[in-house]
Amino acid sequence: MEQEEQILWGTTLFSLDVKEDKHVRHYKWRLLVLITLLTGLLMWTYSFISLFFVENPTLAQIGFACSIMHAFSPLIYRWSRSMALAAYSMVTSGMIFQFSFSYFTGGFFSPTLIWFAVLPLIVGLLTTRAHAILWTFLSVGAYMLMFLLQSKGLVPESSISELGRTLAQFMIGLGLIGLVGGFTVFFLELAYFYHHKPKDS
Repeated sequence: MEQEEQILWGTTLFSLDVKEDKHVRHYKWRLLVLITLLTGLLMWTYSFISLFFVENPTLAQIGFACSIMHAFSPLIYRWSRSMALAAYSMVTSGMIFQFSFSYFTGGFFSPTLIWFAVLPLIVGLLTTRAHAILWTFLSVGAYMLMFLLQSKGLVPESSISELGRTLAQFMIGLGLIGLVGGFTVFFLELAYFYHHKPKDS
């Protein structure tokens, strides 16, 4: 019994990455499209909040540029056939905008920084464990950078209005619940798919 537990612990918690075939790639392609739509809705909403409720126009410009880059993620996969490249284009644009939004709306004390926690999850769902680990460190690094900027007095005063702050808080709460719930379903489906995917003939 003890030997079986050791085998299960060693082979299931830190198992080798599953080799992808055409069925897995097709599933991840559909997953990429769904995640792009869900996170894109948040990106565009934050962009319009930046446009109408943040005094500094730079943030809205960054927001719309990042949202457009984010929306191209499925096309990048179609052009390159690289899921890692598509996922990186998605989360990089998201991180740039999240960091910028936080910078102009409270810095280290902006609740928008919580979105950094979602980035390794997105990368992990679409690529491999190694990419997820890398993005965990990148997200921690970006978070610490904002702390250093704040501690050095390099973050400007928040330029978001009270209504904008309220809308942004709604987006964080409802968006995070929706995304984590959706990603949980995606993860369970992906795990099921790996175990029950059809065999190539």
